[in-house]
Amino acid sequence: MIRVSVALAFAVSLCAASRCAAATADTTATPYALLVPTSEYETGCFGPCECPIVSQPTYGSFELRRLYSDPLYTYYAVDRYIASFNNGPGAVSIVGSGTYKLGGEVALMQQMTLDLQVWGGPVQHFDSGLVQVSTAFPSIRVSCAVHGFACVDTVVVVDAKPIATASVPPGQRASIQGVAPNPFGRTTSIAITLAGPGPVHVAVFDLNGRKVRSLGEWAGSDLGLRTLEWDGRRDDGSEAGAGVYWVRMQQPGGSDERRLVKLD
Repeated sequence: MIRVSVALAFAVSLCAASRCAAATADTTATPYALLVPTSEYETGCFGPCECPIVSQPTYGSFELRRLYSDPLYTYYAVDRYIASFNNGPGAVSIVGSGTYKLGGEVALMQQMTLDLQVWGGPVQHFDSGLVQVSTAFPSIRVSCAVHGFACVDTVVVVDAKPIATASVPPGQRASIQGVAPNPFGRTTSIAITLAGPGPVHVAVFDLNGRKVRSLGEWAGSDLGLRTLEWDGRRDDGSEAGAGVYWVRMQQPGGSDERRLVKLD
């Protein structure tokens, strides 16, 4: 009878713990933009060996989704990690997902793991190890290596901020800060900065240069950061087909644009 009671109590405690973890999970994902040029893909020597390190800035985004917390750490899922080596047309170079945890007992620590496919090759596991935080959350800056920063290694440097709080450098012209998720299915968020003289018009175009959807127009006095949503529909309300599109910000003296991939 005692053994049965102990087992039952243990089972109840496990059930309660699982319900607690589930209750703290958050289904809302926060879109992040990789900051350029400090977000990089690096190959070379990271130990005491002497050989050059080749660094390539990466443009891209991911989503951070809170899972649960324990007494020491808060755990997150890193979803839709998508990056490229250029900011123009071309195939997405890096795709994957991973995990992130933040917390600690004495110092504030972090750890990120990423399972990434580069240029369609085999999936590689990148791990930062448990390291001290170097920037205030929700900003994230961390380096993840395939072989633990060995003499010859491959490293992804993640320097990212939530799209909704990305900073606007002084004197910067109106520009597109980032797009996430990308590729997307139903809805994608487009972060823009309004920092120069207007008017500014933002719209989505197809590959033939035809306007698909107007997202907004602002005067030069409307400064600051804004987040726009495109629900994948045209101006007439019909759904745009799957494929490649461009979101373009047009302003006096120039424009800024980002490539979008809409899935079925």
